[in-house]
Amino acid sequence: MTNKTFDIIIVGSGTAGTVLANRLSSDPDLQVCLIEAGPNDKTPLVHIPSFVGTLMFHKTYGWHYKTTPQQGLDGRQVLLPRGKILGGCSSTNGMAYFRGHPKDFDEWAEMGNPGWSYRDVLPYFMRSENNVDYRNSPYHGTAGEMHISHVRKYNPMITPFLEASTSLGYPRCEDFNGCMEPAGFDVRQNAIHQGRRVSGVTAFLKPVMNRPNLTIVTECFVNRVLLENNRASGIDLELNGLRQNFIARKEVILCAGTYSSPVLLQHSGIGDSEDLAALGIPVNHHLPGVGKNLHDHASSVVQRVCSNSESYGISWKALPRNALSLFQYLLMRKGQMAGNLFEVTGFLHSTDGLDKPDIQLVFMPANRPKPGFPFPVGHGYGINTILLQPKSRGTVKLASNDPKQAPLIDINFMGDEADFEPLIRGMRISRQILDSPAMAKYQGKETLPGVNIDSDEELKGFIKGNMTSVHHPGGTCRMGSDDNCVVDPELKVRGLEGLRVVDASVFPRMVSGNSNAPTVMVAEKAADIILGKAAPAPIDPEN
Repeated sequence: MTNKTFDIIIVGSGTAGTVLANRLSSDPDLQVCLIEAGPNDKTPLVHIPSFVGTLMFHKTYGWHYKTTPQQGLDGRQVLLPRGKILGGCSSTNGMAYFRGHPKDFDEWAEMGNPGWSYRDVLPYFMRSENNVDYRNSPYHGTAGEMHISHVRKYNPMITPFLEASTSLGYPRCEDFNGCMEPAGFDVRQNAIHQGRRVSGVTAFLKPVMNRPNLTIVTECFVNRVLLENNRASGIDLELNGLRQNFIARKEVILCAGTYSSPVLLQHSGIGDSEDLAALGIPVNHHLPGVGKNLHDHASSVVQRVCSNSESYGISWKALPRNALSLFQYLLMRKGQMAGNLFEVTGFLHSTDGLDKPDIQLVFMPANRPKPGFPFPVGHGYGINTILLQPKSRGTVKLASNDPKQAPLIDINFMGDEADFEPLIRGMRISRQILDSPAMAKYQGKETLPGVNIDSDEELKGFIKGNMTSVHHPGGTCRMGSDDNCVVDPELKVRGLEGLRVVDASVFPRMVSGNSNAPTVMVAEKAADIILGKAAPAPIDPEN
C-alpha cells in the first residue's frame, strides 16, 4: 500500500471542490490535493453550451443514480444524473446563474447559522463573479473568476413570450440577482463566456494548475475517510487499480455533493448507528442527521408543438439555420450553439400572502416529446414549472457495505400533498401565457399534459406520472446548531476534528433557484474560515 501525504485533501472536484482548490492553494505553505472520481474535462461536450442535454445523461461523465420507487409518484423512479468528471456538475449543468432569494439566506441564519444571512454572504457571491452586464451594481462583482453574462442572441420566440407574460400583469425583473425582491419574468444570466461553458475547472482550476503545491488526481475512487482518535487522518482510495491511503496533516474536506458526501460519511462509520450496524459497518461516530433532510426541486411541463420553425429543433425546415449556426460557432463561437437553450425565466408567487416566490417558470423554445431533455426533434415550445420550496423530505442511505454500490436515494418527491398545489397553479399560469395573443403565431397542439387533462386531479395524476427533477438536491449534511445537524456553521462535522463538508449538502434549506452559484458562495466562505481570514464586512446594498 502506497501512502501520500498532504496538508489538505479535497474529495470531489465539483463546484465547491474547484473553488476550494484555488483558494486554499493560494497559501504556498499548504500542500493541497484535489481528488475526482471521473476523467478530465477535455471532451468538447463540456465546453459547447448547447450540448448540455447530451452531456447530462452521458454514460462516461456521470453518476447514473435514480431514486427508489417514490410513494408520492405511485412507485415511479426518477433519474438523478450527477457529474462524474473534472468539474463535477459545474461541467454538466445548465449554466444558469441564480443565487436564490435574499430571504433564503436570512432563513439559514435564523436556523442556527450565524454569519450566513444575506448581508453576510453577498460579499462572497460578489468575490467570485465577473459580471459583464452589471458593472456598477452594488450586488455584483467584476473582478472574480466566473464570467457571467446574458446570451447575446436570443431565440426570436423570446420577445413574444415576454410580451405575453407582461400582458397578463406579470412584471419584468431586470436582474434576478440584483434586488431584494426578485420576481417576474426576464432573460437570465448564465455562466457562459465567449461561447464556452464557465465551469469550476475553467474558472478556478486552469488558472492555478501549475501551482507546485496543488495536486489534482482524476479517475480515483474514494472508499472512506480514515479516522484516528476522532480525527480525520486521510482517505482510503483506489487509484490505477491499487488500494492506497492518502494522509491529511490538517483536514479532509468532502465536496462530493448531496448524494456522495453523506455516502462517504456513512461508509466511514459516521451516521446513524442503527443503520450502520445493520450493514455491518463499524460505528465510529453516531451522527443521526447524516443523509437526512434530502430535498430537491421538482418540475412539471406544459408542452406544445408548432409548425413554425423559429424554435430550436432538428428538421428539414431548420436545416439552413442549423447549418449557419454550426458555421457561426466554429468560426466565431456565436449563434444558437453558444447558448444553453433555456433563455428566459420567471419567479412567481403562485398565490397571495407569500413572502417570496414559490415557483419558477422556465420557457424553452424547443420541442420535447417527453419530459426530460432529449434532442429537440421537430418544433415546439413549452414551460417548466419548478417547485422552489418543497415540503417533502427524503434520505440518502447505503444499500450495502460495498462503497461501489449505488446508494438508496429516496427524495420522497410529492410525499407531502401540499407540494402538488404550487405545481398545478404554475401549470395553469403556463397555459394562460401560452394562450396569450402575443403567442398566437406559434399556436399548436398541446402534447403535455394534453388538452383533455384539466382538472386538479387530472393534473395531479399527470405530475405523478411525468414529474422530473431539475437536479438541485441539497440538505443531506445540514448545517446548524441542533443535534440533528451534521456540520456546524463553520462546516466542521460535529463531534470530529479535521473533517468538513463543503457542498450543497450543507444547505439547511434549498435556495429559491439554481444551486451552482450558492455552492460557489459556500466554498468561498469556507475557504476564508479554513485559512483563518476575517470575513468581509456585510453589505447592505439598498442602504
